[in-house]
Amino acid sequence: MDESEVEPLDSQRRALLKRLGFDRMQHDSHVPFISHLVGTRRTLAGWGERQALCDAGLLHSAYGTEYFEFDSPATRDEVRDVIGTEAERIAWLWCTIERDHIDVAAPSVPNRHTGQTIELTDRELADLATLWAADTVEQVDRMTEDERAFSSGLSAVLHYASEPARRATEALDQQV
Repeated sequence: MDESEVEPLDSQRRALLKRLGFDRMQHDSHVPFISHLVGTRRTLAGWGERQALCDAGLLHSAYGTEYFEFDSPATRDEVRDVIGTEAERIAWLWCTIERDHIDVAAPSVPNRHTGQTIELTDRELADLATLWAADTVEQVDRMTEDERAFSSGLSAVLHYASEPARRATEALDQQV
């Protein structure tokens, strides 16, 4: 799939982003949060990733993350209704895990809310690694060196990411 084949950012997706307040929040990479989310989706689309992964990139903070929490996260049904089951699962995983604790040998990761182990399929591991690469590539150039710690564990899973994601991440001027 190339970038032109990814569905446009329709009114339903925009409405959910606005309902969550992403149009009014600042991202820690010094842009409006919605710009980062759209940029992550655009990065994934530019790499030729499938629709579900691109949509997960758009809503990769819909439930809060280890670095970002908010008072009114989306419900899983609400997100699923907008982007579908597969994309919602990827977004939920991203929001539920601590990235640096992905166990690639298992593959599994602890749920940061409950501590329970979440088993990952090979596809989910690849999707999380690719999403992490896109999230990093999209924002890292706007950040100071000390703000880049969020990507320090990426190198441990990068070999699971898609080829375009690996190439783009390896091209960064900083060490991930």
